[in-house]
Amino acid sequence: MPTDTAAARTDAAKFAGRAVAWSLGFFGVLRLSWIEAHAVLPFTRAQGAAAVGMFGTPALPVEVTLACSGADAMALFLGAVFAYPVQWRRRFAGAAVGAVLIIGLNIVRIGTLGRAAASPAWFNTLHLYIWPAVLMLAIAGYVFGWMLLADRRQALAEKAVAAGPSVGERPQPTRRFALFAAAFLLLFVAASPLYLESAGVLALAAFIARAAASILSGVGVSAHAAANVLWTPRGGFLVTQECISTPLLPVYLAAICTYSTTWRRLILGVVAAAPLFIALGIVRLLVVALPAAVVASPLFLVHAFYQLLLGAVVVLLAALWRHGQGAALRHALVGLTVGVGFVYLLGPFYTRVVAYPAGPPLEDQQGAIALLPAFQIGLYLALWVAAFVAVGWKRFLAGLAALQLTQTAGLLALHALANYSGVAAHVRDVRGWAVVGPLLIVAAVVNVGRPRR
Repeated sequence: MPTDTAAARTDAAKFAGRAVAWSLGFFGVLRLSWIEAHAVLPFTRAQGAAAVGMFGTPALPVEVTLACSGADAMALFLGAVFAYPVQWRRRFAGAAVGAVLIIGLNIVRIGTLGRAAASPAWFNTLHLYIWPAVLMLAIAGYVFGWMLLADRRQALAEKAVAAGPSVGERPQPTRRFALFAAAFLLLFVAASPLYLESAGVLALAAFIARAAASILSGVGVSAHAAANVLWTPRGGFLVTQECISTPLLPVYLAAICTYSTTWRRLILGVVAAAPLFIALGIVRLLVVALPAAVVASPLFLVHAFYQLLLGAVVVLLAALWRHGQGAALRHALVGLTVGVGFVYLLGPFYTRVVAYPAGPPLEDQQGAIALLPAFQIGLYLALWVAAFVAVGWKRFLAGLAALQLTQTAGLLALHALANYSGVAAHVRDVRGWAVVGPLLIVAAVVNVGRPRR
């Protein structure tokens, strides 16, 4: 009869074999010449650019090559994670968070090597000994920690399934979704040099402009597209890579990875992302057809379209999760009414109060920074009214205070970066944080300190 020790050894051997196979597979894919030329090398250069932005220009010219990509470490890491016998959802979550960790460490590595380039001895010590050891220890520590956490959560999940759901019990806001959203958003930001300069994404922007012009012409609005510019009686609207790269995409992917119960639904959700966001890009441009009596500044609405849409979708999903299909719409509408009412009636005054410690307004062509404080409070109020009133007013006030502190601190940090480093926040990042900030704080105040079973 096989003993537990023998079974454990067999499982360990199987895991080791799968890890080697996965790692070799990832290693082979990343070493394909086309992948190296069109994915690994551009992404490595993007990491180099991020390192320069964080640490400044290197003391001496440093060439960022494929050897700086961290692809080999990434292949080993992904092989270990995907080989571990837990649910695929947990593997993807572990891989996403770990990939962000590795990319972040690699950016710091490139930046520190650039600063040490003036000293050959120090550069070689960092390059050949210290940083390889740091990366391996960080990856090993993360993988082992993730394995322990994954085993613990899987055991708890199996125990909960065996016990059955409690009558009337509602699920708590998922930490997994928050982790997925944070990981995908970080990857979205890290990869921005790739898609913001991509000719393919620019061609897609031109297609969206032409499609919007065709639809507007079909409903009687004088419109035409020239390259990636949509022309209407209200002026020309340039559609660039930045216009169609929305933070809504990583949040959508996080939701798909979190809530898809089968591989088929996961794949369908990922495949549907492209046509869905192309359609949203077209709808976004159609707001230029709204009369001036409805929208005084169509350009502001075009720029803020995805931010406003994402906020509304988040509120609706929160209400659906809390109240079910029957009452979700009513609660969501009440929450949105409260949020919009705050932005419209008290937003300007609140923004002046929060922004006062930071000083004069920053350069903000699209109005994203000016909209941020009032929008975040409005979204927080809408989420709370739509789904979390029962949690209690003490947690509501704690979350509200935390959100206000993050806003003041964030504005002070933006002013410091602009005044002392000449670094301006990217409007895409500002709009992404406008939604993610209140969402994370709501999840935190609802989850932290609740009883555990």
